[in-house]
Amino acid sequence: MRPGNVLLFLISVLTILFFVSLFFPKDGIKINDEVTLHFLTTDELFAIDTFEYADISGIISQSNAINDSVLMAELSFEQETEEVFDTVRANADSLRATVHPIEYGPNDSTTLYPFFRQLRRLGSSGDLIRVLHYGDSQIEGDRMTSYIRFKLQQQFGGNGVGLQPAVSLYGYQISLKHTASDNWLRYTAFGNVDTTLEHNKYGALACFARYCPYPNDSVPADTSIKEAWITLQESKRTYNITRTFKQCRILFGDNPEPVLYQLKADGELIDADFLPVGDGLHIKSWHFDESPEELTFIFKGTGSPDFYGIALDGDRGVAVDNIPMRGSAGLVFTRMDANLLAQLYDTLNVKMLILQFGGNVVPYIADNYNYYEQWFYGQLKYLKKLFPDIPILVIGVHDMSIKEKNRFVTYPNLEKIRDALKNATFKAGGAYWDMYEAMGGQNSMPSWVYAQPALAGSDFVHFNQKGARVIAEMFYNALYYEYEKYLGR
Repeated sequence: MRPGNVLLFLISVLTILFFVSLFFPKDGIKINDEVTLHFLTTDELFAIDTFEYADISGIISQSNAINDSVLMAELSFEQETEEVFDTVRANADSLRATVHPIEYGPNDSTTLYPFFRQLRRLGSSGDLIRVLHYGDSQIEGDRMTSYIRFKLQQQFGGNGVGLQPAVSLYGYQISLKHTASDNWLRYTAFGNVDTTLEHNKYGALACFARYCPYPNDSVPADTSIKEAWITLQESKRTYNITRTFKQCRILFGDNPEPVLYQLKADGELIDADFLPVGDGLHIKSWHFDESPEELTFIFKGTGSPDFYGIALDGDRGVAVDNIPMRGSAGLVFTRMDANLLAQLYDTLNVKMLILQFGGNVVPYIADNYNYYEQWFYGQLKYLKKLFPDIPILVIGVHDMSIKEKNRFVTYPNLEKIRDALKNATFKAGGAYWDMYEAMGGQNSMPSWVYAQPALAGSDFVHFNQKGARVIAEMFYNALYYEYEKYLGR
């Protein structure tokens, strides 16, 4: 083809494209709920692109300070000097000006005081108090929670990874290696709920496990002996203070038949006996002078109790439990047996609840989220009715991105969901930390993804491990700032 013909062809194509851009709808042509066709408008064709993602340079500089302070704190803690407390306070002081504050409803600025009073008394009381961190997939694998736990234990005492499910839900945990025999059955109050279950006694973790099915009256009873095991191993990927523990407790219930257990510590048999038989909640405890690196539990019996969890804690200080619920919007608590939940909270000495939800609502775009506000408020109201003296701190939804043409932008409904969560929290008398604004607000998630090193994953939804540590540190400093205000009131 001659050069002149090529040029004429190109001019013709560009002319056609130009006229298409003149008449193509600015908002695109919607094919279905997931696909919309877009075409460059004439304004976009000739304009200079001034679109910018959120500036998080301050957060990145904070993350470097965070990493340095944590390393110093770990070394100081191992040497058992008082310098570690000065390090943490100095870090909180230096970050206070840029940390997004915790918010309260009208006349509710004392919401967290009951928890702060417990923290202040720990030095003299010698108690072990507990914080439960419920959330969606953003906290899976102990992300965020591990950092919050480290900070609280390092500052106020305590050690251990806290309450664990009998069987790991997702197979990944940075703070503990958790394996089990393959005959365990898991039952959850979220996700794929077993509708054949005839009760809702899920326990504090919103899940429980058994190593054999419930008896079925329509078939002959299986009287064979079943055997199952669980092994918990120290993780080298977590903080030193988390790796050790002073006590181990198994929480179980509704045990109809004698079950023989064996407990091995670092491969050596240290205990063997029968679990208590009977309805209701039961607890089996062990204390250790030196923390073993590995525990193995072996169970043998014709039937199985419901196992609600295994707690690895210190004798005093603070325990913080990581309770992820993949796919959950936080609407699970009213599905759980109130009596069992109250027994477990009392036994575990729970003194604060952290609820971190909202992300799983974002993909469902609607005009308003009054329905979600009311549903979430119903959950908070249920918890406050059961536990009026336990403060609830809600960590709000984070920024999440959707691809719009060649850019990643904040979901158009995200701030509405944030507002729904905040309104429900204040109405229920809770405290709220706005993670969306803390991480930079609108269009901030791409900045976390493109940071060097990256702070979030390529799905533009989840923080990576480093990003989870950064946002958790920002949250902790906001919490610690409130504690300092409480001390100085």
